[in-house]
Amino acid sequence: MSPRTKKQNIEIREATRQKIIDAALKLFADRGYHTTSVSMISEKAGVSKGSVYNYFESKEDLLKCIVFWGIETLMASFDLDRDGILTKEEMVHFIRESFRLVKQHKKFWKFYYSIIYQPSVMQLFGEDIFKKYNFYAKVVTGYFNEHGASDPEIEMRFFTALMDGIALSYIMDPGHFPVEAMEKKVLGMYSCVTK
Repeated sequence: MSPRTKKQNIEIREATRQKIIDAALKLFADRGYHTTSVSMISEKAGVSKGSVYNYFESKEDLLKCIVFWGIETLMASFDLDRDGILTKEEMVHFIRESFRLVKQHKKFWKFYYSIIYQPSVMQLFGEDIFKKYNFYAKVVTGYFNEHGASDPEIEMRFFTALMDGIALSYIMDPGHFPVEAMEKKVLGMYSCVTK
């Protein structure tokens, strides 16, 4: 048997890292962050406890990795040209991608919404989450200002609360929540904003 190539080693490392992330996500979502230990994560992932620490400094580091993966995945579909200005096409794309990601990654978003509002967990993220939110808020407020909203900041907050509420409702009852109809309604509301 010939030795593994550099590419194979990288693929094995990535697969192991992903197994750890998947196990942690499942345990955090089902049991809660505070009651899940690194030993439980390693057992669920089928790796040694030491392996977990080879990939992540701590349980907190693993949590941050998971949360920021979701935020970065969502933000990748926001302001596509990164110029700080949303066009109508970019807003439509962002809405569609937001719905697609919630449907595709229900387990993650269930976990995200269950953990993100816990004050002790929010302290772990500090300013990092607020920096991302502030950028999002500024750009979306600018979009509503540009498209004639009478109070762009209130419109941004309403839009954000609406999207969060839809995601939460879908996650709570995916079999009965009319997610496609909601997507059409949101697209109708926000693809061409008027006063």
